[in-house]
Amino acid sequence: MTTISAVSTNKIPTQFWRRSNARISIALCLIGVLALLPFLAPLVHPVIPPITPAHVNLTATNIPPFTDNHLLGTDSLGRDVLGMALWGSRTSLALGLLAALLAVTFGSLWGAVSSLVGGLIDTVMMRIVDGLLAIPPLILLLALSALVNGPAFPETLPRALLTLFDVTSYSLGFLPFVTVISVIAATSWLEAARVAHAKISAIRLEEYVEAARALGAGTLVILFRHLVPNASRIIMIQATLLISDAIVMEAGLSYLGIGLSPDTPSWGTMLRQASSDLFLGNWWAPLVPAALISWTVLSVELLGEGLLEAIGHDDRLR
Repeated sequence: MTTISAVSTNKIPTQFWRRSNARISIALCLIGVLALLPFLAPLVHPVIPPITPAHVNLTATNIPPFTDNHLLGTDSLGRDVLGMALWGSRTSLALGLLAALLAVTFGSLWGAVSSLVGGLIDTVMMRIVDGLLAIPPLILLLALSALVNGPAFPETLPRALLTLFDVTSYSLGFLPFVTVISVIAATSWLEAARVAHAKISAIRLEEYVEAARALGAGTLVILFRHLVPNASRIIMIQATLLISDAIVMEAGLSYLGIGLSPDTPSWGTMLRQASSDLFLGNWWAPLVPAALISWTVLSVELLGEGLLEAIGHDDRLR
C-alpha cells in the first residue's frame, strides 16, 4: 500500500507541471472509459427479473470470443463474459469508492484529533496505529473477513440492521457488500491516519492557528475550519490511492471465497469462478476481469501521482 510523508518545498519546477499534466490527462481518459462501464451494463447486456446478470446457461458454455453474439465469449457456466464484466464494474467500482471514502474519513479524523490534542493521548492513539501497521495487512484483512463472514455473524446483528440490508432466511441481501466495505476500510485507514497526523502536526504550528487559539477558538473550530481544509489536498490524494487498494483487496477476498457472494457480479468473483476455466482451455474468462482490475489500478495510480506533483509536490510518496 502507498503511504505519504510531508516534505516542504517552495518552488515547483516546470518539468513537474508538464509531467503531472500528462499523467493526469492519461489517467482521466482511462478513468472516463471505466466510468462508462456501469452505464453500459443495462444497454449492452439487459436483464429482466428474475433473471440476474449471473444467470447460468449450461447450453452455451466456453464459447470463444466473437462467436454467436458473445463479443468476449462465455465462461464454463455459460454466462456472457462481457455482460458479467459490465455488471461487475458497478459492484467493484462502487465498493472501491465507498471503502476508500470511509477509510480516509475515519483515518484523517483519527490522525487530526491525535495531532491536535497532543500529549499522552497523541502517543497512545498513534501507538495503536503503529501496532496495527505492524500486523501484515493481508493477515489482518483475512482475519476480519473471516470474522464477519462467519455463519453466526448475521445472528449477532440487530433486527433493524438485518431489515435495512434486506437479509432474509434465504438471502444475505446487501450484508456481504457492506461487510466487505467495512473490512477493507478497517485495514486501510491506518495509512490515512499517519498522513493526516504528519501533515496536521506541521500545520498546527503555523501562526494563523496560534492566532485562532488566542482569539478563543475551540478545538473543533480549529480542527474543521483551519487544519482539515489546509490538509485536504494531501488527504484527497491519499483517498485517490486508496481506491485502487480497495478494488485489489475486494478481488483478493472474493478470489479466496471470503468476499462477496458468488451470485454478486464483481471482478473478484469473476476471477475466482474463472480460475478453473483455465483447465478447460478457456483463457478469456479470467483475462477480462484481470485486465479491468489492472486498468483501474493503473489509471488511479497515475491520477494520484499526477495530483501529487501538480498540487501536492511538497508531499512525496515513499
